[in-house]
Amino acid sequence: MLRVIFDTNIYGLLTQEPKIDRIRKKILEDSNFIIYGFKPIRKELRDTPKAERLGKLSKRNYLLSLYDELTKGRYLQESIKINRLALKFYNAFRKFGGIRNWRDANINVDFTIVACASYYKLDIVVSDDSSTMLSKPARKAYKHITIKEGMWHPNFWKYSDLKTKYNF
Repeated sequence: MLRVIFDTNIYGLLTQEPKIDRIRKKILEDSNFIIYGFKPIRKELRDTPKAERLGKLSKRNYLLSLYDELTKGRYLQESIKINRLALKFYNAFRKFGGIRNWRDANINVDFTIVACASYYKLDIVVSDDSSTMLSKPARKAYKHITIKEGMWHPNFWKYSDLKTKYNF
């Protein structure tokens, strides 16, 4: 069984798929692919402007309902330990050449998502964010800190890996 967390951008990419209903159904029927929710991700989805539309539907409501359906009430709790780990990731990221500020482009949320995955020993983090979460300095930071702290190091998938898994 694969325990998975999606970065916020994955929900947006899924909503752009022409066959989203078929894809959603495949993911939901796969009992070996369990997606977890996390409050910072839901908060970012809630920050989608209310006026944005996907056809006749509110994009914000559609994103939130997709998130709720895929996570099925499986939510991981935030904690001080997760926040501290995220900050350690960030500090290592800066040492390895990362130039973004803690508040830039929600990098703090990215590192918190990876810290959550590490803390809860999730198998996979799915993201298409090459400029922050999946950047070379960030990936070096995750590996360095998880080894140093003796913690779990999740695998990273891009959106294309998810598409390959479910043939869409």
